[in-house]
Amino acid sequence: MKKNIGKQKITKEKNKTEQHCGFIGLIGRPNVGKSTLLNQLVGQKVSITAHKAQTTRNRILGIRTDQNTQIVFIDTPGIHHAEKLLNRKIVAYATETLRDTDLNLWVVEPLLETSLKKGGLSVLHPEDQQILKMLTGKEKQTVLVLNKIDTILQQQALVSIAKLAKLGDFAEIVPVSALKSTNVDHLVETLKNYLSVHPFYFENHQVTDVSERFLASEFVREELFMRLQQEIPYSVAVVVEQFEEDHKCIKIACNICVERNSQKGIIIGKKGEMLKKIGIAARKKIERLLGNKVHLALHVKVLKQWSHNAKHLRNLGFN
Repeated sequence: MKKNIGKQKITKEKNKTEQHCGFIGLIGRPNVGKSTLLNQLVGQKVSITAHKAQTTRNRILGIRTDQNTQIVFIDTPGIHHAEKLLNRKIVAYATETLRDTDLNLWVVEPLLETSLKKGGLSVLHPEDQQILKMLTGKEKQTVLVLNKIDTILQQQALVSIAKLAKLGDFAEIVPVSALKSTNVDHLVETLKNYLSVHPFYFENHQVTDVSERFLASEFVREELFMRLQQEIPYSVAVVVEQFEEDHKCIKIACNICVERNSQKGIIIGKKGEMLKKIGIAARKKIERLLGNKVHLALHVKVLKQWSHNAKHLRNLGFN
């Protein structure tokens, strides 16, 4: 009897030393809070956020390592009806992710009060209905995350969860507030239960797979989204032309590509004031990221109809 107990202890100790790892995709329609949730899950800003839809354009990995577990999160652009070539490529990034992951987090907003009286697919936003169709047959590999619970009453959250549960046999349904970090730790512990035994894919200290150069361009683009109105941010691409590292100061130069001369004028602003504000705010974010002083130079150039042009898109990294 004592020998059996000893064997059980050895087995448990062995399990503690085994590494568990997996890829988990964040999918959802635009502006449901995927990037905010990713930053909370990782514990550091690795994906830009803004109160505008379709901010994320690329697949971005966020890596969380806790002792013997490593979760590799893949933040995807919002799935939406796309007409422009750029938008079709963006949506393709998201749909391709479904084929590459071990588990998916489908992030949704609370159901509207008018939807709570309905049944079936009609409770969902049309774009969420499309995502549910994409997930057909993959419900058991999907954790449904009800985000923004800080914006509704508890009863509305409970009814939303009950309605959503009838749409598929999901692995879990977890309510959270990414903005307030409510229940995020519980979500992480839940996800750990689905990780397979596998060596870590990344170093323990790594939080993303993208370069500092890429993050610098993203922080500039984030400021453009936050400070410019209407369609202008969607017609902007940021390219890092220079990234020179020095222990005293890192020199970064970025080209902000727009599609029309009128957009160039708006970004520069009167006497260059708008471009200056964008540069100062982005520089502070980059300095926090790199832990070093940064000299950031921004230039605006016109690249006519780049979001519709396959060659321009390739040159700008949208392969």
